[in-house]
Amino acid sequence: MPITISPDVAEAAKIIEQLFGVPLILPDRKLTRKERQEQTARVKRFLVLPPQLQEGILRYGENIQKAYRGA
Repeated sequence: MPITISPDVAEAAKIIEQLFGVPLILPDRKLTRKERQEQTARVKRFLVLPPQLQEGILRYGENIQKAYRGA
């Protein structure tokens, strides 16, 4: 059974992948139960943070990426 991803989720995954250089979704294989649980736990920890801190974390990721690219 193929996994369907909404356009919004796909766009968010692309942005996160660009920011952090790590693919969020692994389309070539299914995640194991442990991997899904770990991913869910990370997302929940992130979403509990205040929006200002979430924004800061994402900005920090962008700055790290720019530093590695030399931009």
